[in-house]
Amino acid sequence: MPDWTQHLRQRLAHLNLRGEREADIVEELSQHLDERYEELRRRGSSEPDACRIALDELVDPDTLVQHLQPLRQARVADTQAPGRGSGSILADLWADLRYAARTLRMQPGFAAVAILTLALGIGANSAIFALADATLLRPLPLREPERLAMLWETAPTTPRGGVSPLNAIDWAARSDTFEDIAAYIPDVGGMVMAGADGTAETVPRQWVTAGVFDVLGIDAIVGRTFRHEDDIAKRNAVVMTESFWHSRFQGDPAIVGTQVRLDGDLFTVLGVVPDSAQLIGRSSLWGLLSMHDAPPRARAARFMRAVGRLTPGATLEAAAADMNAVAEGLARDYPDTNRGRGVAVEPLQQAMVGSDLRHTALLFLGVVGFVLLICCANVANLLLARATVRSRELAIRAALGANRWRVVRQILTESLLLAALGCALGLALGAAILRVAPALIPDGLLPGAVTLAFDLRVVGFCIVAALGVGVLFGLAPAWQATRLSPAQAIGAETRGTTGRGGRLRGLLVVAEVAVAVVLLFGAGLLLRTLLAVETADRGYRADGALTMLVDPLGDRYPTTDSLLQFFDDIEREISAIHDVREVAWSSSLPLGEAAGQSFFEVEGAPPIPASERPAADYQVVSASYFSALEVAMRSGRAFDAGDRSGSVPVVIVNEAFVQTHLQGIAPVGTRIAVRASSDADADVVLREIIGVAEQVTSRATETQATPQMYVPLTQDPSDDMYLIVRSVAGRPEALTNPVRAAIASVDREQLVSVRDVMTLADVAWEATSRHRFRAVLVGTFAALALLLAMVGVFGILAYSVQQRTRDYGVRMALGATANDVLRLVVRGAAGLIATGTAVGFACAMLMSRWLESALYGVEALDPLTFAGVVLLLALAAALSTLGPAWRAARLHPDVALRG
Repeated sequence: MPDWTQHLRQRLAHLNLRGEREADIVEELSQHLDERYEELRRRGSSEPDACRIALDELVDPDTLVQHLQPLRQARVADTQAPGRGSGSILADLWADLRYAARTLRMQPGFAAVAILTLALGIGANSAIFALADATLLRPLPLREPERLAMLWETAPTTPRGGVSPLNAIDWAARSDTFEDIAAYIPDVGGMVMAGADGTAETVPRQWVTAGVFDVLGIDAIVGRTFRHEDDIAKRNAVVMTESFWHSRFQGDPAIVGTQVRLDGDLFTVLGVVPDSAQLIGRSSLWGLLSMHDAPPRARAARFMRAVGRLTPGATLEAAAADMNAVAEGLARDYPDTNRGRGVAVEPLQQAMVGSDLRHTALLFLGVVGFVLLICCANVANLLLARATVRSRELAIRAALGANRWRVVRQILTESLLLAALGCALGLALGAAILRVAPALIPDGLLPGAVTLAFDLRVVGFCIVAALGVGVLFGLAPAWQATRLSPAQAIGAETRGTTGRGGRLRGLLVVAEVAVAVVLLFGAGLLLRTLLAVETADRGYRADGALTMLVDPLGDRYPTTDSLLQFFDDIEREISAIHDVREVAWSSSLPLGEAAGQSFFEVEGAPPIPASERPAADYQVVSASYFSALEVAMRSGRAFDAGDRSGSVPVVIVNEAFVQTHLQGIAPVGTRIAVRASSDADADVVLREIIGVAEQVTSRATETQATPQMYVPLTQDPSDDMYLIVRSVAGRPEALTNPVRAAIASVDREQLVSVRDVMTLADVAWEATSRHRFRAVLVGTFAALALLLAMVGVFGILAYSVQQRTRDYGVRMALGATANDVLRLVVRGAAGLIATGTAVGFACAMLMSRWLESALYGVEALDPLTFAGVVLLLALAAALSTLGPAWRAARLHPDVALRG
């Protein structure tokens, strides 16, 4: 018998068949050729002629179709078999995807609900991940950021305090683990830049020491940054940001080396740095603070922050030990100012982000993670219900040859397709959230160089999250769908499907309710905190007052008398405006930027070492300040016209000052020695206490009252002062233009900058913005979680009522009333909700301690919040169960049994 294999393989080569498939076809065709060959031999053909004729007939199209028809039928049956795979993973995957797409198209309502649910969870997670990534994961936009550290001075009562500039210089000289150490003043102030047209513009400015940009690894785009020789020369020099360079000077490189007039003095522009330098402060200019030949008293002035670059290979632990040794040496050399003081070393990124922002980012990430879990539970419940309906279909697939893994893979493919579609829509939602986020995030929450971006890192996170949730919510339906044998599934009655999967769906609903309770309780605590912050007695009246910062040029009013005359002239002009009740001046505002501090000693008290001298907030105010803000005097008097330069230096203290530092001493008449720093050589002003003012809240969430000192403007004038204008009618915004016009009438040369115009109520609103941001965002997600959980309850009840229609019909036919059926449905829902509530409260009690640092005026286990959550949950539960329960109660037995 001839061997036909080689001939057949040559003719089938162009079909690119798989080896197994080609072997089957070759074997089949060889049988036909053998039969034809034997037939030709019986008819008398020779062997060569029989072989040639058989092969020629195979090439004939009609004969070939006749021979291949059975094989073609077998192939079609093979591809349509819902059980066995094709043997190619990619081909099977493509077939599963097409089938999943067809099934979703056949059920558009189910697909839309599932995709929208997932999009909500994934979109919220993508936006919050962008915040967490920017603050916690992404390295700082600096050279070798892992080698950068923040250094703080420590004291027994101050774990992280300001740094003395002279100490920072000695740290750099004596340290073995830092290449260099530089310092900067954290507060960003303003400098008045005189324009060519004679107008004044206030530019955000920050003071830094030479070498700070070298330590951070920031190179100039054009020109250069500060050098140590600039410090020695005590040059008036500035470096500007790239954005300010483009907006103010149109990116002209010729600006380098020229001079600009700031606060009346000429400053040389040394260079331009990228905007990433705003990491240390949202500033447009950095001015050089020369510390060369600084007086010894500067060692006691701790008003700076220090940043250092570690030597290659040095660790933070080694640097901390090294700096403690340096601090001990400085304590021996300068005992008056450095005794008992150490150095804390912290990674720069951790210090820049801060515990508040880090806690907020982790809080939001946990909240949206819980929301995503609820979304997964809802979609899993939908798929479980769908799998129950599809049980016969899946059983038939198994009976036709599909093994359990094949069915599981098909269901997981459908789940992953849903997750992919939800991910695509969620990415669009996350991008939209991040686009509006800058307008929602409070000012100052993010460090200067930290920006939110919807980049590949966020996209990658969303894709991984979508894959994870796709598998997560697909496993339970896949397992449930393949739990029964084909015979059981095909033979089961419709009523029998009710029990299958019901327990698992109930567990998912319990988990949803529990997560919603946790989020609601957390949101309730944050809302209670916000309420406590905004309703607390702050000791002053904020409504009806307009404020603005008035910043005159330094050379415009060079003497104390001229500056005081300027303030008096403005006060006189504004007082003449209709609807103005009172005008006052202050160096800081309640709940505004922190006031400066001064050190003091009580006359007659035992002497205190310079390094342990107490400090209090130091505020310069005009005589009308207390009446304008309606701050009550507890004893003594307020300032008056007699408290002027040349008269007895006076001071007013608040209640916290008396309770903390004057225990057992009558405050009025007591004298205190006030100095700008704790240095023994600092200038001392002996001031007499003439009054005790009511406690004014200086910080939005201060847990302990802050000691405060007030001194009269006439005895310690300052050029940057806040103007406070109290209106008669209570509409302070209407006074903005008249007040500006009054200032312009005094400042005819327009060399005074007026900025930060807002009402005193707006100042308080901004001070509580972080608490409001947390409470609103967490509250929004908690409301979304509650809605999703109640949708889950509604869905499982509606499905249960639909599946148990015949059961209810039998009960009503046997005598059950509509109320009996109603109670039966409500009892089932109440059991799930009560169980979820109990589990949720147990988890909330464990997790509430984690929120303590974000709370103010409320306990972590606040009973009022518990009660509010229970009431809200009861209302939502009633709404979610009302529809299905009412539908079950209105069933007619005849209709139910026929259905």
